[in-house]
Amino acid sequence: MFFIGIFGIEEKAKVIRQIDVEICPFCTRKGSYTLFKVYNYLHFFFIPVLRWNTRYFIQTSCCSKVYLITNPQLAHDLEYGKDVPITLADVELFRNLQGMYQEGIDSDFCPNCGNRVSKNFLYCPYCGQKLE
Repeated sequence: MFFIGIFGIEEKAKVIRQIDVEICPFCTRKGSYTLFKVYNYLHFFFIPVLRWNTRYFIQTSCCSKVYLITNPQLAHDLEYGKDVPITLADVELFRNLQGMYQEGIDSDFCPNCGNRVSKNFLYCPYCGQKLE
């Protein structure tokens, strides 16, 4: 968060909805997706005024991966509740959460609560877990 007097700039991640799937096209198992909307915004007295850099992500429950949705029409349809099939052509792998912390990969997410944290932090500011 960047704050100047009565103005500030923040990034917000918002869970839009859960999507149940019969067969995951990424790992071919039954599971569900969580659709996230992430954006930056300028606020004035904590009232959002301007929003930019909107991105949509899906997190899979079956294969523990986070995908960036690169098809804007698909992202719009999913946000407004349409059941549209998601294919590999519509997404790009953003992060593989499975095995990330066991293999010692340097990450900017807390292994306990999953919140984004600075790589310079020794402890998570959200849950207090010691970061490695």
